[in-house]
Amino acid sequence: MSGRSFTLVLFLLVVGLAVFQLVTSAVQDPAGVLQNILTIGIVLGAFYLLYKLFTRSGGSNTRASYNRAAKQSKRKYAKPNVTPLSNKKHLQDAKGKKGRSSLFKKKRKQSHLTVIEGKKGKKKDRASF
Repeated sequence: MSGRSFTLVLFLLVVGLAVFQLVTSAVQDPAGVLQNILTIGIVLGAFYLLYKLFTRSGGSNTRASYNRAAKQSKRKYAKPNVTPLSNKKHLQDAKGKKGRSSLFKKKRKQSHLTVIEGKKGKKKDRASF
């Protein structure tokens, strides 16, 4: 008999004995069995709520931040639309109207990057050293 089948037989034996005990207890004292099941349910529910309370720690906010960053990254690194050769005339028309095609638009300035002005105009007086 292999170790796996022995474990299965042992598990089925324990489950069978538990079911037998539950049935005999339900016949002798039905109110006691319901009270025990209710108590076990309340205890398990309390443990579950405590688990959820301590494992949340910013879970939904972190997920929302990740989704926002992933969406922004997809937009940033998306491949530019490649126009087929049949639309060459359309590009020439767009050039004539705008002076540039839409493929050569300037990149927009990143809103989260700022330039910090410093003392660029002043030069150090090296003769004073």
